[in-house]
Amino acid sequence: MSDLTSTPSAAQTVSPEQFRTAIEVAARTVFAAVLVAESGAAVPTCPDWSVRHLTAHLGMVHRWARAQIVGGEAPFADEAAVLARVRVPDLPAWMLDGADALVTALREAPTGLDAWVFMDTGRTPLEFWHRRQAHETVVHAVDAMAVARGSVPTAGEVTAALGDVLTPEFALDGLDELLVRFAPRGRSKLWDGTPLTIAVVADDTDSAWTLSVAEDALTVTPGQGDRDVDARWSGTAAQLYLGLWNRGEEVTVDGDPETLHRWRTRHRVRM
Repeated sequence: MSDLTSTPSAAQTVSPEQFRTAIEVAARTVFAAVLVAESGAAVPTCPDWSVRHLTAHLGMVHRWARAQIVGGEAPFADEAAVLARVRVPDLPAWMLDGADALVTALREAPTGLDAWVFMDTGRTPLEFWHRRQAHETVVHAVDAMAVARGSVPTAGEVTAALGDVLTPEFALDGLDELLVRFAPRGRSKLWDGTPLTIAVVADDTDSAWTLSVAEDALTVTPGQGDRDVDARWSGTAAQLYLGLWNRGEEVTVDGDPETLHRWRTRHRVRM
């Protein structure tokens, strides 16, 4: 087996301009979908959410992130506060206004921006907020597409809908953020009584990660060396990106099939 690697330098090939474009395109994808949907309709990829909750969440998150960038106070703390103050018919336009204001703040912020971030990623605050909000918005665009379709879209359908946004490089960047930064936080959620290793392999690139599961921690390292693993999760970068953000069903599992089931039921990104 060849040695597959994923390095921080490879993951940072997405430019600030590409991240901002991703926010703009994804926000407009959400707008188009929710504008014609029933506000109380369920979101297939987030069963506890309605369309109005999805729209309120994204509008709130964009304003919250912008507040960190410009040094202001976030006007909303949660979706409930949004729904109490913004009329439901106005939500789609309100959400889109927030996305545009966020993109403007990102574009106009100084390179040496001093801003709060909620986890260490080895990137500057400005790089952090570009990356985080781009993936936040793209993932929720998939939620909006699922509403319009009534089912989870495939990676090919998402790629076609978002144009040049969901490139392999963008997908790898999102996987790096998810696996290397978000997943190891706190206690190991994949622990089920036995140590195990999982290889995550993007078949259309030379990138991979190895997840080492112990009782007290999940350790993620770049690459997959010549060693046995208990499970191998594979697919294109886009399929893995959507599947591991729990927005897709095209991840192939070799080995223990319960590993991916535990991931999907236990891993939730809260920020």
